[in-house]
Amino acid sequence: MTFEDIVDNLSEGVIGVGPDLVVRVFNQASEKMTEVSRSMIIGRPIHDFFKKESRLVEMIEKTIGDGRLYSEYEENMRRRFSSAPLQVGITTNPVFDEKGVLTGAVALLRDLSGIKSLEADSIKKDRLAYIGTFAASLAHEIRNPLSGIRGAAQLLSKKVKDEHLNEYMRVIIKEADRLNLILNEMLDFSRPARLDIKEVNIHKVLDSVVLLLHEEGHTNPFARVYDPSLPPLLADENQLTQVFLNLVKNAKEALGTKGHIQLTTRMVTDFQIIGTGTKGGKMACVEIKDNGCGIRPEDIEKIFTPFFTTKAKGNGLGMAISLKIIKDHGGNIKIESTAHEGTTVTVTLPLASGEKNTAPDKRLI
Repeated sequence: MTFEDIVDNLSEGVIGVGPDLVVRVFNQASEKMTEVSRSMIIGRPIHDFFKKESRLVEMIEKTIGDGRLYSEYEENMRRRFSSAPLQVGITTNPVFDEKGVLTGAVALLRDLSGIKSLEADSIKKDRLAYIGTFAASLAHEIRNPLSGIRGAAQLLSKKVKDEHLNEYMRVIIKEADRLNLILNEMLDFSRPARLDIKEVNIHKVLDSVVLLLHEEGHTNPFARVYDPSLPPLLADENQLTQVFLNLVKNAKEALGTKGHIQLTTRMVTDFQIIGTGTKGGKMACVEIKDNGCGIRPEDIEKIFTPFFTTKAKGNGLGMAISLKIIKDHGGNIKIESTAHEGTTVTVTLPLASGEKNTAPDKRLI
């Protein structure tokens, strides 16, 4: 085992440059993080391939020129092919030979994406717990006076003979009922889950959602690609139906006149969901992909925030409740979207272990 073997197999990226800023070392982890092959960069000035990473080049220059050290300096590193930048921690050190002569500098790159994801998940969990408690208190406080308003409007509608005034009473009753529906959703969001767990065929759940949302006389926008080897889940069928009805309905509402939605199921192995305690094993993956209007980058992080909505008539609780239901099942929801191109929602759920397959045949409809 040589020194080069050790460096090449480190999980951290190692970039070594000479005093002339020519790259001498570029290990496998660096290739993976930057999506640049070492054959393209070794022997070339570091400026050639890190023109957009001026901060990284500046750190290395100052380490060589001024002896300045950087420790876990966080930066967003743009990659060659991926559109999303990678969050990395950069540490730099000068390199001296046995005589104490400066021979260059080395930069260590540590991938922080997993840590940041865990931190974001923890913050989101605390935020949802607080909002859930607040929503429950608010719902209880509003419900009593709301019932009084509705009751008073009903009594008045029976005594008032003026049809014009009765129309106002009907509006009051209708809006009171709408508010009561929102309050019920708030309470559902804040209550501990009461799951009716049994074997569930996820394909039947998806088929029922498609049946509910397909409009007769209109072009069918749905394509289904199911994995026939997918075993059943241990889940609450009604709650999963509620989740996928919401997700597919959102996708349908985002479509243009010639849009389409593809529902794909598959099995993923050795899967781990950060923050849920679900490690390894096999998971069911349901992908809902549309070519609709997409979601703006600034809205992606707000999707699961209660009461956030971009719809004129939405209340902003659908996605928050959907995430809560999936989390209660030990799963997760991931959203990837590009504005004006489309959205992909990926739901992962634990499989019922050791069960026979009851999934329908694989098909594309």
